[in-house]
Amino acid sequence: MKAIQEYLEKKQKLLIKHSFFQQLILGESTLEDFARMAPIIGFWVMSFQDLLRINLSLINDKHYYQFVRKHLMEDIGHEKWFLYDLKVLNTEQPNLQVLYSKPHTPVRDATFSLISEVFRANNDHERITLILTLESAGHVFFEYVADFIKKNNCDTSLKYFSSHHLGVEKEHEIFETGMQDLIVNIHLNHEQRIHHLKMIDRIYEAFDLMFDGLAVALSPSAALMVATS
Repeated sequence: MKAIQEYLEKKQKLLIKHSFFQQLILGESTLEDFARMAPIIGFWVMSFQDLLRINLSLINDKHYYQFVRKHLMEDIGHEKWFLYDLKVLNTEQPNLQVLYSKPHTPVRDATFSLISEVFRANNDHERITLILTLESAGHVFFEYVADFIKKNNCDTSLKYFSSHHLGVEKEHEIFETGMQDLIVNIHLNHEQRIHHLKMIDRIYEAFDLMFDGLAVALSPSAALMVATS
């Protein structure tokens, strides 16, 4: 699995170049822009728990099951942090009509694609790779979002988008010694490795689509569209 982990590191470096993160890094967006964008990610945030739950239900190995279950338990309630942050940012929760509107389409499509990977996975090793890939992309998101929030003096006010969440993500047991020992002992042949790499590519393509939608919502032009609509 070393090759898988090295490939994930390469994908993370590429993801940082996405326009969404560059907007945050270069300071092109204001906290008001961020607040307007925040609800757009709601469909994914509220669906993530189901993805983890279904993925866990399909794992057969008892050792993998224990670690993945703990990972799921550590993520329970994070959607409440998201809803809390929307209130702090003075933005409304999207209702069903809004959630299924055009601006939310990229995030919905990406979410469906990501959930489909749970059912495409053929074995426990692929389900572990699925989680590792989701976590790797998540770390990029939360690191740069938390940095943006801190620069805008809102870090202590928020939960989901703050360094508080980033710290929790980095402490997941799936990245601790026990799980690392299990991962190191997973040996893939050439065909299996290619299959895992293709899964990683598909997942990152879905996140690219998701962040495309977030980048549009974050841009100053989106505020102008709202003001003139």
